[in-house]
Amino acid sequence: MRLPRRQQETLEWIRAYMRMHGKPPTMREIGDHFGRASSSVFEVITALEHKGFLTRADRLSRGITLTPKAGGGRKNTVHVPIVGHIAAGQPILATENLEGTVPVDRRLAAGRLLFALRVQGDSMIEAGILEGDLVIAAQQEDAQEGDIVVALVDDEATVKRFHRRPDGAVELRPENPEHKPIVIKEPPFMIQGKVVAVHREVETPAEET
Repeated sequence: MRLPRRQQETLEWIRAYMRMHGKPPTMREIGDHFGRASSSVFEVITALEHKGFLTRADRLSRGITLTPKAGGGRKNTVHVPIVGHIAAGQPILATENLEGTVPVDRRLAAGRLLFALRVQGDSMIEAGILEGDLVIAAQQEDAQEGDIVVALVDDEATVKRFHRRPDGAVELRPENPEHKPIVIKEPPFMIQGKVVAVHREVETPAEET
């Protein structure tokens, strides 16, 4: 199918952006690149969606997914939602938590529900997890000794190695000698998932304003 020039160049740029950054652009980034108003970008994206080249999740800033027709959505790849914030008592994948998606190998899912969380700090550097990385986690509420987990402690998400002490307390150990373990003897404490992979971007994207 031959596309109008604006639709073709937009589609090609989105494809190139996703190859470079590992995630889709926002509508604003598309507009800034081409010097177009938001209404014009919306019109082009809607046309591409109707023609089957992409899908778009309305409530995600990075909700564009290319279909196989556009050279995206390969069978061996799934798009995992990036969680910006996890709050106690709230579903991990609540719409208001999500910041976009990241493509990962479908084999990591293996029937599990995955989510991604951006790492803050350097407490896990000796496990190869650096600040700014995205950890890919399988959603679960328990863990085995030595698992690296995403845990919710005092309503804040943290990535640490899980250990259970002889006295029954839980110890969340960092992989950096400059940081101390977090010892939990009683709630509030929740395991949100087990880390199964790490996604690292060559260049950290600038913050959106």
